[in-house]
Amino acid sequence: MRIFKNTAAINRELWKIKHMIELRPLHFPNGEPTEADIGHIEVHPDGRCIIDKSLSTVDEEKMKLLDSKKQFTPKQYTSKLQARYHNFKDVYEDTVYNTKNISIVD
Repeated sequence: MRIFKNTAAINRELWKIKHMIELRPLHFPNGEPTEADIGHIEVHPDGRCIIDKSLSTVDEEKMKLLDSKKQFTPKQYTSKLQARYHNFKDVYEDTVYNTKNISIVD
């Protein structure tokens, strides 16, 4: 389950894959969370967003998930994607799968 902002840019991206996803609105049975409640929010798959004060808060150091030294730079990422794009080969009629190279045996 992923949560996306309801913005025009995100909606344009999701429009391309709308047949593969299911969108559900968030419901707040305990009221909308405030900034103080951010560490105590639990989102369920059915869209309920529950504020549970018994949940422990997480330190900001533990929330840092990505190490900046282990990430691609934009230049590295672009070159990697370009290499994948240029190495992609399609099957056309002039490849080995045409009728000239196929024989039917009775």
